[in-house]
Amino acid sequence: MTKEKDTRVTQSLKEAGFVSHLEKTITSLGITRNALAVESKIRPVTINSLYSAEAKQLSAHTLSEILKALDRIALSKGIEKKHKIRDIFEYGEE
Repeated sequence: MTKEKDTRVTQSLKEAGFVSHLEKTITSLGITRNALAVESKIRPVTINSLYSAEAKQLSAHTLSEILKALDRIALSKGIEKKHKIRDIFEYGEE
């Protein structure tokens, strides 16, 4: 009997079928990944792993802080938009 590897925690977002939309979102705001990291107070390595869909774990707190930061940045540029999770990533959309 072979034992299958449990991939629930070891899969990245990409491997699990998620697609990152973070590049499109930050480009539309004219900001960098680092600017988002600074504004959201989320480590740059975490932002980069979401950007590339290589993140393996993600907390609700992290998502919330990124979304609030995107909203603040948009508002500072005169854009009234309420960002949603799909502005960061989405399941199964290319």
